[in-house]
Amino acid sequence: MVAPPDPLGFALQPWIIQSLAYLTLTCHLLAMNFTLGSVFLYLWTRLRGGEEYRGAGDFLGSGLPLGVSYLITLGIPPLLFVQVLYGQLFYSSSVIMGAFWIQVIPVMILAYAGFYYFKLTRGKRPRERWYIVGLSGLLLLYIGFIYVNNFTLTMSPEKMLGLYTEHPGGGVLTHGEPSIVPRFLLFIGGSLAVAGLALIWRGIYLRRWGFETEADRSQGFGFRAVLISPALWAVAAAGLYLTRPDGLAAMWQSTGSTLILFIVGLLGCAVMIIFARAAAGTQSVRAPLIASLGMFLTMASMVIFRDLVRIEVLRPHFSLSSVPVNTQWGMFILFVITLVAGLTLMGILFVKVFPGMAERSREQLEGLKRPESQ
Repeated sequence: MVAPPDPLGFALQPWIIQSLAYLTLTCHLLAMNFTLGSVFLYLWTRLRGGEEYRGAGDFLGSGLPLGVSYLITLGIPPLLFVQVLYGQLFYSSSVIMGAFWIQVIPVMILAYAGFYYFKLTRGKRPRERWYIVGLSGLLLLYIGFIYVNNFTLTMSPEKMLGLYTEHPGGGVLTHGEPSIVPRFLLFIGGSLAVAGLALIWRGIYLRRWGFETEADRSQGFGFRAVLISPALWAVAAAGLYLTRPDGLAAMWQSTGSTLILFIVGLLGCAVMIIFARAAAGTQSVRAPLIASLGMFLTMASMVIFRDLVRIEVLRPHFSLSSVPVNTQWGMFILFVITLVAGLTLMGILFVKVFPGMAERSREQLEGLKRPESQ
């Protein structure tokens, strides 16, 4: 038995709300993957990478507070859209696992504080810094696992009453759903690719400033990181197929958009790899820009695919078409204006800040030696 939706209904046609949710969730996942990927690659440079990768690690480490600020800001809109579309399911699952769900904000604050402490104490305690990054990264992974548990539980309304009866205090984190792990891997699998693309962009700036050797290292390291993500996505996809064959099969048979999404995802992944490789040895932004767009398309196709699976799994219990629509165009126009303005400002901020991160790499290199071109 699923609780009835809000009697006021939707303020817009469901497909409009879904489209906005897809856009904002894709942006949020890119910011999240940049942050996690920076953690992973920074730790690798400190523990296994050697001295030649220290510059790349410092670059990624300096962007961790920025990454968290973006993932938080961009994470609010898709969370609100989920509450609008699947409110009765989302609120029920949040109550059932409330003891963990309520931890999200304080744990995020701790992770954010850890990254800022790491940045503000740069150079003072170099031997301890990787511990701070590692612990803060684990906190982010913990938050992500809580989110995956919650949204996976929304797809199992038949389990909710039994879980609440067994754990009335909200102490349910995993509920015997085998698809949780592959779903978790699917959306953190792109972390190395996003961080790798950031290193490729860093190499573009360094090459323009005359640091050819460091640019080659940064872009080579970034490209190898990019190559790992498709393998992780393949493992996650196989896990989803094995654990959710009913939902995937039903979606594949019921909607023609599934094949299109699959092709778009593969093409986006191929474009990302090809143009990430083409960026090596060049100062042009064309190749890394196209590679970044390929990454965006791949992530967007996963986001849409995920929601289509949810719709098919919930079809026996709930349908978006069953909710009445009371259109409010005035509020929608106001929201779109605010959204566009916010995304524009965040884009301008990123364009201003990212070169500054690369500029710090330049300052560090100039402190060690003169540019090779001189």
